[in-house]
Amino acid sequence: MTAPINVQMTPQGLLIPRQAIRRWLKQGVDVLWEKGRIVIQPKSASVTEYDRILHLLEMGGLLIPAESLPRGHKPVRRKEQAGLAMKLSEGRPLYQVVIEEREERA
Repeated sequence: MTAPINVQMTPQGLLIPRQAIRRWLKQGVDVLWEKGRIVIQPKSASVTEYDRILHLLEMGGLLIPAESLPRGHKPVRRKEQAGLAMKLSEGRPLYQVVIEEREERA
């Protein structure tokens, strides 16, 4: 996607309006010199990072493709989800368990 941006050349350098790249600023930008021009684009690592996370979830068995679901599979209903959330939220917070395990190792 390309879109013209109103820039301003000053003695300090090229000024690009923040609004023009606001969404890129959250993930960072790459500035490239390409064929005699400067190209500013979102960091390409964000897509790679997203793919890496999906791959890790698949490898851990926490994410499976929809095609792999058994025939007639129906998603969990909201009411069932709420019941499972309540049941799984019982007990101590996970961070406390982690801290205790680390203390035992020390």
